[in-house]
Amino acid sequence: MKMKKVLWIAVLGIFISIFGMKSGNILAADFKAEENWVGAWSTSPVQFNLKKILDLGDIKCEPGLHNLTFRTKLQPTISGEDLRVTLTNEFGTGPMTVDAMTVARGYEKSSEYKLRTKKNVTFDGQKSVTIAPGETVTSDPIGMQVSALEYLVFSSYMKNTNTMKTYGLIGGDTYISTGNYTNVSLPAGVPMRMEGDFGEYSVIPLITNLEVYHPGASSTVIIGDSTLANDIPILLSQRLQDNNITNKGILQQAIKGNRLLDKGAGKLGMIYGESMMDRFERDAINQPGVDTILLKVGVNDIVHPNCKSMKGDAKVVSAEEMIEGYRTLIEMAHMRGIRIFLFTRTPWKGYTRNILGTGDDIQWTPELDAMRQELNAWIRSDDNPADGVIDLDFLCADEECTEMISEYTTDGAHFTKSGQKAVTDAIPLNGIFR
Repeated sequence: MKMKKVLWIAVLGIFISIFGMKSGNILAADFKAEENWVGAWSTSPVQFNLKKILDLGDIKCEPGLHNLTFRTKLQPTISGEDLRVTLTNEFGTGPMTVDAMTVARGYEKSSEYKLRTKKNVTFDGQKSVTIAPGETVTSDPIGMQVSALEYLVFSSYMKNTNTMKTYGLIGGDTYISTGNYTNVSLPAGVPMRMEGDFGEYSVIPLITNLEVYHPGASSTVIIGDSTLANDIPILLSQRLQDNNITNKGILQQAIKGNRLLDKGAGKLGMIYGESMMDRFERDAINQPGVDTILLKVGVNDIVHPNCKSMKGDAKVVSAEEMIEGYRTLIEMAHMRGIRIFLFTRTPWKGYTRNILGTGDDIQWTPELDAMRQELNAWIRSDDNPADGVIDLDFLCADEECTEMISEYTTDGAHFTKSGQKAVTDAIPLNGIFR
């Protein structure tokens, strides 16, 4: 037995000495090829009961539905020679099977797709894939060249959706219908959209990431709360394209109601997601091809514990604890060689947060706002180890910067279309993207 082992090692050594250089080149090429896959679109997964959420939006959804097609329309933010898609069962309670999936080029104002462009999406060569609880899977390369900001339509057919508990809530439009519509180019189903005094959400099942093959490219993650859960990533991508910066993907990882130090609380806590501290590694530094992170989170750590609906439920935190949290995130990014830039926290005077028809949930006070001002002072200071600061005080209507210019805000805290464009235009291209 020992002699056979020695002979085998000798043979292996001869093989490596003869073919090692070639094999090494192949391995290096494979590694380089993987590096050339970069993020083109993303959304942050959250856990919730779809029936409960749809019922809140006055859409009745019976549990245990079967034979459903989810048709999701997305926009990649960077062009690529090929495409692949990642599906998730992050919060699933059991194995989840996607029985068939296709992708095709779509239209801006329709759920239809261009039939001649349709491609089957496969996983290890198979048209169906089963995803274990807590796992994600990435498809085979689809063999489809894509252009930045074009519309792509993914049609996913599932015979059983009982274990589906994971959804994205920003970044695309999904339509749900009964039957297998993966190969049918017809308007498909009812929009999976929630609208109410609790906000507007576009429910995205299954899909968390699109990657494109683009040598020499990288991606930038925009991550934070509801002040970034809007069109800012798409507007920034369009701005980059207009300035001939075509090698940067923009990834949307914002969650409405998200907090830095604590998970969501209250009746809608499930859709506020995990704390930034808990999701940062998955949603920011582990994104494909990421080299830059833009972070804006923290106002909800101040607001939520002082809301009537979350008193005693949402954890109270201090400015010191939050600063330590920011430091930890910055250190995590730097340990991976990723640059990170912090936005200043924008004002929220006038915001009252009417949730589920319960009336004003909070009132702004100078005492509450003092904490935000303290955080902004630290963000601007030399004590902040981030790679840069994007100062948004120009949005303020007063010298004390307690409230926003009315043109820029819908409710005192969130941005209008003009506000979103103003924030996008404030992001410096030089120093971040070139």
